[in-house]
Amino acid sequence: MTHVRAVIPDDFELPVEAFDIPLCYQGDLSGVVIPEGLVRDRVRRLAKDINAEIGNKPIALLCVLKGSYKFFTALVEELTNARSACTEPMTVDFIRVKSYEDQSSTGQIQIMGLSNLDELKGKSVLVVDDISDTGRTLAKLLTTLKETGVEKTWTALLLSKRVKRVVDVPEDFVAFEIPDKFIVGYGLDYNQKFRDLGHICVMSPSGIEKYKTH
Repeated sequence: MTHVRAVIPDDFELPVEAFDIPLCYQGDLSGVVIPEGLVRDRVRRLAKDINAEIGNKPIALLCVLKGSYKFFTALVEELTNARSACTEPMTVDFIRVKSYEDQSSTGQIQIMGLSNLDELKGKSVLVVDDISDTGRTLAKLLTTLKETGVEKTWTALLLSKRVKRVVDVPEDFVAFEIPDKFIVGYGLDYNQKFRDLGHICVMSPSGIEKYKTH
């Protein structure tokens, strides 16, 4: 089955002033690329696509913290509705993967919460992550799951960035394909800021400099 992703054009940005942005982030953002309402609508459709493919099978949802927490919460809610006629259960679990500092990947990937993975042995797992760009993080996680003994994996991604992958990884269910811009909001952070922002936005140069770690 072919799943259609929503593609955000390279030059598409809505004015920040047209949206309800927290005062604490004034001047930190250059534009809104995906309003929160549009995200929720895409997640609802994504849940239907996932249910259509996986069907009435037991499935474990693995949330990759911290960035995907809002996406994961919305997806679980919509999948619960989509699977209302299913006789097999859906379970949830959480893991934390850290790979970023400032604007770029450090190349070092750290997986925390590995003890939980033993519970996934022999199961079918839907890995729910916020964004795919280099592919390193997701590739390491999928390899770890396979080594743990997971029977089958799918991936559900909020965002897929249009950049060359260092490692090719499966992107089974993607809500949005986005341009190569520094994105924050809806759970995605910049040095732990902006996770609370409802809309998905592009950082401004002054915002990047303001929150840069030194």
